[in-house]
Amino acid sequence: ALLHAPAARAATRRSAATQRTAATRTTRAVPAARRMGSVRGRAVLDFVRHQIGWTARGAFDTKEFWERSYARAVTSHEWALDGSKLLEYDFAEATPRRSRGGRARAELKADAPPDKRTLVLGAGTSALGRVLKDAGWRDVAAVDFSEVAVARGQKVEPDVDWRLGDARRLDETFAPGEFGSVVDKGTVDAIYLSAGASYEADVGAVAASAAGVLGDRGAFVVVSLSSPEYLWPLLVDDALWDPATSEVRGMADAYLYLLRKRRASKRRLR
Repeated sequence: ALLHAPAARAATRRSAATQRTAATRTTRAVPAARRMGSVRGRAVLDFVRHQIGWTARGAFDTKEFWERSYARAVTSHEWALDGSKLLEYDFAEATPRRSRGGRARAELKADAPPDKRTLVLGAGTSALGRVLKDAGWRDVAAVDFSEVAVARGQKVEPDVDWRLGDARRLDETFAPGEFGSVVDKGTVDAIYLSAGASYEADVGAVAASAAGVLGDRGAFVVVSLSSPEYLWPLLVDDALWDPATSEVRGMADAYLYLLRKRRASKRRLR
């Protein structure tokens, strides 16, 4: 047995080295696989789309896509970041054509007051509604155009007002001025990524639809992985949103677009 010990130790070292190599390959592969769900990965997609002109339709803006997806498995999914990371976060100024300052800290409740009715847009299987309720938001509604997602939401979040509706046509589901804030974490990105011929108009339609159900000075909060260079012009309509108080905040894992609705009197003057 002692004669075979060196050979055994050599074999063990070779096996360990092989395992380390495989582990290294796996470790390197994981960030690459996740990269398209990051700000850096989205920058690649944006460059390819806007500078080279290549697009690949994902159908993420269609009800049929999500119903088929949820039919296979209905599991909790968070886009870009966990909802709890929205409650309080560090950010840097990222609004186009504004000077860059240092980093600052913000709380969601400053822009989406917990004492006013709040809408989670395109809620899907996210737990954002539950996060808001647990953090003290008094009246939270959630909307999605998937019957499967809404049925699940009504079951697992009974104290959130789940509704069936399209983010591009919120006036068909909610009353004008019903909300103090609308929070989106994935819907605008899903439409933006669809890359169909109507994606630019549809992103604008979502923003206009949100404005319709917001009260004066209400906030539309959009979490996205896409650069303001490309997404900001699609969201912002100066007739609806106040450019002086609307901005883009660069978070650690995403961008936060904060659009503040104009007062009714100022909208009439324009």
